[in-house]
Amino acid sequence: MSRPRVHDGRRLLRWIFQRGNQRLTCRVDQQPGTGFTFSVVPHSPAALGIAETFTSAWSALQRHAVIASELRGAGWTLAAYTAD
Repeated sequence: MSRPRVHDGRRLLRWIFQRGNQRLTCRVDQQPGTGFTFSVVPHSPAALGIAETFTSAWSALQRHAVIASELRGAGWTLAAYTAD
């Protein structure tokens, strides 16, 4: 059974990056009534993530592209991705 996405919005894309044994997820989600959220969530319990809100999907996806490029430049590689 799939999990409903009522509370966390509709995921547009999710990329998981890895560098050594570190992993983090970059996501773009559509939030009902509030726009779009770009977030970076480290898989480490000690690390803090970030979330930014945008009024358009285009702006959130552009931010994702900038951060993804910076991560690749810092030695992170794409380990997995999904797009809905």
